[in-house]
Amino acid sequence: MERFKGKLLFMGWFNLPWTLLTDNEKIDLWPIVEQFFISINGKRAEHSQTLDCYFLFTDKNSELQFQYSPDKYIVLEKLEGIGMSNIHAYLEKNLIWLSGRKIKVNIAKGKQIAFSADKDETVYGVYFSGNGNSCKIPNDVEQKICKIGQPDCCVFLSFGTTGFHCEKFNGPIARMLLERLAKRTIRASRIGNCAILGRKE
Repeated sequence: MERFKGKLLFMGWFNLPWTLLTDNEKIDLWPIVEQFFISINGKRAEHSQTLDCYFLFTDKNSELQFQYSPDKYIVLEKLEGIGMSNIHAYLEKNLIWLSGRKIKVNIAKGKQIAFSADKDETVYGVYFSGNGNSCKIPNDVEQKICKIGQPDCCVFLSFGTTGFHCEKFNGPIARMLLERLAKRTIRASRIGNCAILGRKE
């Protein structure tokens, strides 16, 4: 089992490297993750996710087969009948949600991989607002947490007719903001470490 622990700076699937800052070094997770994909290619597998974890693992009883073709697809496809799950979409979403946070990565070649938030890190939590995936930010948080107007302002901070919002958990917008960060076409410079707490009723 390989274990890594550090701060994830993920800026999108194709914006390499997938940087993990440990206490001693900077690691590119992508080659390590790709080797895991290769090690389970063609095996029966399953995956699961929570608000702060993604888990992909082999399972001999699964009705799904893991298929990886570099630069083409990463899927779990039904062995019989029609049906599939797009690993790329699920994993990228979870890595964006975990980006900026301290995480743990556990890999057992040919068996399983897990990305999870480090529970020892205290982070600010936000909730989805209304029916959308933007997260309304309470008053003063834009100054204390997001650091608006400061050199290390969070890239996910946005402003609209109803005030300040966090877009880290709003898929298309989050990907676009990280793309701009990777290309340095945005003034904000920090990937905030906030966590999603779900949706308020």
